[in-house]
Amino acid sequence: MPRRSASREDLEIKRSLTNSIRRKMSEDGLSITALANRMGTGRTAVRRILDATNTSITFRSMSRVAAAVGLRIKLTAEPASPAELGRLAQRLAKSRSRDEVIDLKTRITHGFYGGA
Repeated sequence: MPRRSASREDLEIKRSLTNSIRRKMSEDGLSITALANRMGTGRTAVRRILDATNTSITFRSMSRVAAAVGLRIKLTAEPASPAELGRLAQRLAKSRSRDEVIDLKTRITHGFYGGA
């Protein structure tokens, strides 16, 4: 099965989580090595989790690293605005790539139903 590329929203969520964790690490003077020791894992795993462009990290891994620095992750699902849905629909109508069609259809459905 072909691997689906990360959407803009996926990247924004990951970047936001990663920035919050890195900011907390900086405030507490916590290095990647110290965080890895705290989590009982290796530095490479922590670097992979904190890579803002790596959206293949599981929610469980993100929760573990957040908890290790004293943060809690809260997720909410909200319907997209009619304007956002309209822009996605316009892009869908012009799309020529199968992967982009699948991504846009998914985003429109999730935007309409609020991720439910």
